[in-house]
Amino acid sequence: MFGASLRRGFLLCLSSNSTIPNPSPFPNPPLLLPLTSLRFLSARSSEEEGSPTVVSLLVDSLGFSPETALSVFMKLQNKNPRNADSVIRFLKSRDFSAGQISEMVQRFPGILGLNANRTLLPKLEFFQSKGLSQSDLAKSLSHPHILCRSLERSIIPNFNFFRNLLKSDRKALQSIIRASRPGDHKITVVPNLKYLLDNGVSESNVAFILQYRPGMLYASLARLSEAMSVLKGLGVDPQKTAFLHALSAVLGMSKSSWESKVRVYRNWGWSEEECLSAFRKFPQCMIASEDKINWVMSFFVDRMGWKPSLIAERPVLLAHSFEKRIIPRAAVLQFLLSTGLIGKRYSLVPFLTMSEEVFMKRIAKYPEVAPRIMAIYNEELSKPR
Repeated sequence: MFGASLRRGFLLCLSSNSTIPNPSPFPNPPLLLPLTSLRFLSARSSEEEGSPTVVSLLVDSLGFSPETALSVFMKLQNKNPRNADSVIRFLKSRDFSAGQISEMVQRFPGILGLNANRTLLPKLEFFQSKGLSQSDLAKSLSHPHILCRSLERSIIPNFNFFRNLLKSDRKALQSIIRASRPGDHKITVVPNLKYLLDNGVSESNVAFILQYRPGMLYASLARLSEAMSVLKGLGVDPQKTAFLHALSAVLGMSKSSWESKVRVYRNWGWSEEECLSAFRKFPQCMIASEDKINWVMSFFVDRMGWKPSLIAERPVLLAHSFEKRIIPRAAVLQFLLSTGLIGKRYSLVPFLTMSEEVFMKRIAKYPEVAPRIMAIYNEELSKPR
């Protein structure tokens, strides 16, 4: 995708004599107050300042439940309701919706303690100067931790680093917002990039990691080397797209967690080789929690009557939403089988994995029962899970 330009850009960064200052650290976590002394916010301070409490502000302005608002409040260092109100008003004035602000606050409550004009405004203006519109910015900052980083010491040097490699302002912005990690790139990212390229990872895969999964580049070199060794042993090709998901899975999982999930699959009838084959085809099958794995396998094996080996051969089945796709379509599939409109030799997996457009065209081939099919489909879609 980026070809030789990526390697040249990387080597340029590697050979540069310039240094990047360490970014400012996250604020220290707040000390938690005992619930008995909390009372949301003292009535005295609320009366003296003439402003609402933080909890009531979150409930009234952002639609938080009282429990969620209290949980956010407990994580704040700066519990000044006027400051929180100022931040919320500022973000709304910059075209952030209440829903977007709510997501930002829940992911990073500390944003309510920042100074809107002195801390937030310069960073938003920098992002916009590099090509992000206000609407794009609101979407991108669902990962808001970058807003507590120093603009001069962290954000701008990091942007320049990724810009030299990706040759795009927009892609560089996406990378630094997604990563939002402290550390000197000369010590962390650069050695890991070199290691990946030297060990056969394709330049297109490295470019993808830089843009979409930059957090993986902040693993220690020893941890990255260990993960690569595991993937080579499993036969995962570093030139293939599946390698990206496989690397992410192994980096984020301990050996004991891996072995525990393999045991779950084996309890459902998979062989050791089927587990490894499924991982090579669809690494995300090992990212799911054990509860999710048990639920999925129970649905296909116990309810649908499928052989476990069929799911092992098509692990992509675990990728789709069960509530919005698999369960409704499975109900339609069972209806078609029970009425004889399709035979037992019908290809079942494509029926569940095809696009919505193709699925609707397939339903239209049965005009005499299409209304009944859609009634079954919509009923399953509307059921609470």
